[in-house]
Amino acid sequence: MLLAEVILRNSVDNTDLIYTYKIPDDLAGKISAGMLVDVPFGMHNGTRDALVLSVKDGEYEGKFRLKSIKSIKDPLPVMKPDQIALIDYIQKRYVCRKGDALSLMVPSVVAEHKNPQVRCVELTDEQKARELLAANKIKSINQIRILESLFEKSPVQAQEILVVTSSSNANLYALVDKGLIRIFKEEDTTESVDEKAEYVRGPVHELNVEQQYAVNRICEERKNHKVFLLHGITGSGKTEVFLKCAESYLEKGHSVLYLVPEISLTPQTIRWITGRFNREVAVLHSRLTSKERYEQWDKIRKGEAKIIVAARSGVFAPIEGLKLIIIDEEHDSSYKSDKHPKYSARDIAIARAKLTGATVVLGSATPSIETYYAAKNDYYELLKLTKRANPNAHLPKVTIVDMKEQIKQGAGSFFSIPLKNKMLKALDEDKQIILFLNRRGYSRTLICKDCGEPLNCPSCSVGMTLHTNRHSNEKLLICHYCGYAIPVSEAKCNACGSKELDSIGFGTQQLEEQVKTTFPGVSVLRMDQDSTAGIGAHEKILSAFREKKASILIGTQMIAKGHDFPEVTVVGILDTDIIAASPDYRGSERAFQLITQASGRAGRDNDPGEVFIQTYKPDNPLIMYAACQDYDSFFDAQLEYRQAMNLPPFKASGEIMIQSSDEDELMRISDDLAKYLRDYLSYQSKDFGFELYGPIPSAIYELRGNYRNVFNIKAKNKSSLNAVFKQVFEDFDYTKYPISVDSDK
Repeated sequence: MLLAEVILRNSVDNTDLIYTYKIPDDLAGKISAGMLVDVPFGMHNGTRDALVLSVKDGEYEGKFRLKSIKSIKDPLPVMKPDQIALIDYIQKRYVCRKGDALSLMVPSVVAEHKNPQVRCVELTDEQKARELLAANKIKSINQIRILESLFEKSPVQAQEILVVTSSSNANLYALVDKGLIRIFKEEDTTESVDEKAEYVRGPVHELNVEQQYAVNRICEERKNHKVFLLHGITGSGKTEVFLKCAESYLEKGHSVLYLVPEISLTPQTIRWITGRFNREVAVLHSRLTSKERYEQWDKIRKGEAKIIVAARSGVFAPIEGLKLIIIDEEHDSSYKSDKHPKYSARDIAIARAKLTGATVVLGSATPSIETYYAAKNDYYELLKLTKRANPNAHLPKVTIVDMKEQIKQGAGSFFSIPLKNKMLKALDEDKQIILFLNRRGYSRTLICKDCGEPLNCPSCSVGMTLHTNRHSNEKLLICHYCGYAIPVSEAKCNACGSKELDSIGFGTQQLEEQVKTTFPGVSVLRMDQDSTAGIGAHEKILSAFREKKASILIGTQMIAKGHDFPEVTVVGILDTDIIAASPDYRGSERAFQLITQASGRAGRDNDPGEVFIQTYKPDNPLIMYAACQDYDSFFDAQLEYRQAMNLPPFKASGEIMIQSSDEDELMRISDDLAKYLRDYLSYQSKDFGFELYGPIPSAIYELRGNYRNVFNIKAKNKSSLNAVFKQVFEDFDYTKYPISVDSDK
């Protein structure tokens, strides 16, 4: 008798088991490990998706009556053997279900791909929508963005508009209820990625000595699993090293996975890489339609694509013969999922590479502290690029500007005198300028003139940010966490009820206004989450700046990473102290990375570049290290601090979060969990090195109407930490104790 062991794709705790099913005679010889099948499940034999883990010929010795597999969902396996082996790793490493791991590797577009219809959205009353926006009647920034996108393109696929506007289905249905849009289904006629791809082979650059050495070392290890860290200053040509290594592996018949942060995976980046490898490339990212995503996934599965360019989720793609994994900007926070299971694509990639014997190359100008520590201690091999790839280009001259002194001299809070003078000179020479400000909106927030309290969101314990409503030119207050929006004319202090409010700080919208006032007639572009909410907005802005249709580009962290603009000679980093101020112990690391990356946009061609870092704390060591691009000194200082505080990489650090919409109930269940954790950890061996802190309010205590407390736990290693989390999940009912965990805090 042929038997198949399977797991359910969408399991819950009590169904997250391995089940045995009989393979019926008509399916004998057609089912193998890695295939997706339909099985009858439960008392009522409802049909469920299941993955076949193994097939064997033998007798069934269980006590329950065997059920038979109903049908095959796809004639080809949906997972490779190394992916099946990865399921157990993900389950243990991220304290999740097997079904959660399976859902990561077999996304819904694969399980449901036989349905040719897609949901679409279109405006039903554009005039009414514009009137409501002009009258500030729409109270959700996500709904506002959806309408603005539909003004540009309607109808559009629902998935596409949800991704570009960072919205949810609830936002769509709210607009349906307002009579502004309709949702309908139609056949998906989207042109495939391959059909609309532009294969333009870019220039192949000659390698310098450091680059050639790096390529040689990485390619020498083709037959062995090894992890390299390619640490190169900004503009040192890390990408060319990646591409040369990829070419070498492809020539030997191997497959290559090239991971890029989602924010950097622009159409230009995709064209740049695909131009090198033509139709051997598959692309996976969040902006693909369901049809495009399935086509690219299927192309990978069938081995028709040998190089896969992808964002975070690409690490789960069904790649045959995977022997090289490249992770560009390995420090980037977007490689970590913010949803359960909270996996790190970098860690998954290394685990997967062990299974396939692949080489991993981590690249960054500002590696994460843990990665650099591993390289310095010979867990990874360290390769360095210390000079810019263009022999005529040099690191920019960096000036730290004390804004306290500048304001005394009458400069104002936007532009210091040195920055303004250099901007005028650059404009006079027809060069370009980047102004980096990591705060979108008009101003940071409003404060009450009567009692001094900031104006917080009614559903979240965070200050609301002031924005300009371009439909009415009035000011809107927006919560960047839940999307709640209210006109300033209707706002009042949460604490005392006063309507006497004053703005503090400035954001990219106000900076754009100031630039146009200070430099009249100069063309300006702004790139932040608000200006890029429309479909294709990223590429439009970047292309316009690259083609010199604007002289000044203002932006948040979107413009700090990976972009190469040869004509940029001046970079201004404004309000630097906001970047450096963070209660999180990783805040300094993120600030150093952002400042260094932003500085690296200047002087990437023959013309020398200059960077001005404006700060009220010019003696801050972090800023001084970043100004010199002195990563090693910054690393040493951070390592000393982390060792003293028992923080990663010296100890594992994790978090348990518990939440409730009732604040009193939160206190009660937090006390229960605190007593449990203290008792449980007190019985554990001292060798595990457990430390418990909490409960304490989360950094954002109230979010979308839920109050949240956290427990921080440190341990000798992640295995010890995860053992605690696993026990907590087993002993606490989620319906009564809404708990989530993160083993990489």
